Amino acid sequence: MPPPDDVLAFEAVARCGSLTAAATALGSTKSMVSLRLKALEKQLGAVLVLRTTRRLALTEAGQRLLPHAQALRHSLLQMQPAVDTASCEVEGPISISTTSSMSTLLAPLLVALAQQHPGLQLRLEVNNRVQDPLADVLDFCLRSRKVYDESLVARSVGWVEEALYAAPAYLAAQGWPQHPDELAGHRLLGDEQQAQQRLYRGSEMVTVAMPPPLLYSETYLVNHQLACAGLGITALPDFLVAEDVAAGRLQRVLPQWHCDHWPVFLIFPYRQPLPRKYQVFLDFVLPRLRALLQPAAPLTAG
Repeated sequence: MPPPDDVLAFEAVARCGSLTAAATALGSTKSMVSLRLKALEKQLGAVLVLRTTRRLALTEAGQRLLPHAQALRHSLLQMQPAVDTASCEVEGPISISTTSSMSTLLAPLLVALAQQHPGLQLRLEVNNRVQDPLADVLDFCLRSRKVYDESLVARSVGWVEEALYAAPAYLAAQGWPQHPDELAGHRLLGDEQQAQQRLYRGSEMVTVAMPPPLLYSETYLVNHQLACAGLGITALPDFLVAEDVAAGRLQRVLPQWHCDHWPVFLIFPYRQPLPRKYQVFLDFVLPRLRALLQPAAPLTAG
């Protein structure tokens, strides 16, 4: 395949009518244009331009090549406008991944964003495993815990606090635990692998041996539904239960204690300058997510 610069040199000679004019048009030198033209003729095995002291003329081979050279130049000239258009338009696909519980925060925001910018094609992937935006071909990941990959951009969203919750009917029937040690006498909902539970109150921390759960589930959404149904006590993130607590469907158990806390980040592989659609996504979603989460971590032991 001929080098594009050699083909462009030939096209400039044909368009401008001389090596000197072609060199000026290309911002090059007459000798460099001549070298590129000779290299192209050698690679194609044909004389493309007849040179005399008075003028240049295309051979039959040169005339056949010229439309292709002109098409190459036209295509290259369209590259920058195409990139500029893509960078400015608020349209096209955006893929986002998050966990099942955080999807309850993100999905309503994506609906509102799609209504405001109907040209966007938003795809929400719900997956509880840790995903890599580059390896999994994603534009954004809403992820908890810390991020150590320096190739990714991580925007801090806020903090999540996990605490114990139960339905008022359950607590009325089984009683309110007043201390973490009393959890052993209650029906618990959670992960079968969780034999111990750390609880924090200010700078104080206690580790409680947990009895086997009444029902095993590794997802917050299932445990949330079971707790609302009055089947026991479970640990849930604050953002997932905010409406239930306000409506009286759930109450916080041991309200002075919390189970865990962790930061949340919006991860993406793009650095400045961001394409317009991604900047619009960030400007819309990020402040709204921050309003739904705690701005700082609670004080804990250590």
